[in-house]
Amino acid sequence: MEPNFRKLDKAEITVPDSAAGQRLDRFLHEQLPDYSRTLLASLVRDGHVSVKGLAPTKVKPALKLEGGQVISVEKPALEQPELAAEDIPLDVLFEDDAIIVINKPADLAAHPPKAGRGGTLANALLFHFNKLSRPDPIRPGIVHRLDADTSGVIVCAKDDSAHFKLARQFEQRTVSKEYIAIVRGRMKEPSGTIDMPIGRHPDHYEMQRVHPDGKPATTDWEVVETFKRFTLLRLKPRTGRTHQLRVHLAAINHPIVGDRLYSRKPPLTRSEIMGTEPEPGEMALIARQALHAASLEFEHPHSGERVRFEAPLPDDMQRTLDALREGPRGPSREAGKDSDAAPVPDAEDSP
Repeated sequence: MEPNFRKLDKAEITVPDSAAGQRLDRFLHEQLPDYSRTLLASLVRDGHVSVKGLAPTKVKPALKLEGGQVISVEKPALEQPELAAEDIPLDVLFEDDAIIVINKPADLAAHPPKAGRGGTLANALLFHFNKLSRPDPIRPGIVHRLDADTSGVIVCAKDDSAHFKLARQFEQRTVSKEYIAIVRGRMKEPSGTIDMPIGRHPDHYEMQRVHPDGKPATTDWEVVETFKRFTLLRLKPRTGRTHQLRVHLAAINHPIVGDRLYSRKPPLTRSEIMGTEPEPGEMALIARQALHAASLEFEHPHSGERVRFEAPLPDDMQRTLDALREGPRGPSREAGKDSDAAPVPDAEDSP
């Protein structure tokens, strides 16, 4: 969606007590995520934002807010973009009159973040299917999402009724999701649960972080196979927060192999596994996070029957596992003492 500066929409927002002390421009960006923080700061400076009880000269982007304050915003209207159909191949696991189940490859985003962007699952769905749900014009058929670099099972809806019923199952957490991940380090226990709230990182717009003010997030994990300094895990998220699995695993110092945001390690190579000098021009075994949505189980929106769909492990993850199985399997440092995770701010970090 693109702002139309010829037409202004008006919005009134009351500051909750939980946002007291927050900067005005940052608070507005959280409340109006379709608008960039830069644009919102410009609106403040240009007099399009007012705070009840404050003189206009005091309303600045860095203004520290108080709970209960009422903010009025004149913001550019968002025009609904047209989404283009694109001939992108899709691996269809199942299709009927209500749903389409896709094995999404890595490097394919679920939908475009802005107008004019293409090369996404939404663009491909428009090309391959005549009938799709339309609750959002730039997300036809898209009920839930996977990160662009996460492969695996994703369900799409063909009509609004199916979309609504599927979305409600995700909201009520009756959908069963299983992921496979390769992480750095060896786990101390065969299984466990990570229960840590997750919220947006204040300094890195792409990142999330564990923080007490975040939303509740819970992930169950189980060891499938262990290697010298790596572990193959089965993950079952109980909640569906953005980057949940990646953030949770990084927070316990077992980041997912290849995660560009939450691991400080470079892409995994065969020489690293074998403990040898890298070959000239050696390629990474996997060039994205080693995370795969292996299965998805839910009630069919038309029949009510409980259905389950599975996606085979993609070639890059299989190649990585083959290399790990060829490598050493000796003892490793204890879990929790590895230092492969990128710094993830914890409860004591200020926002």
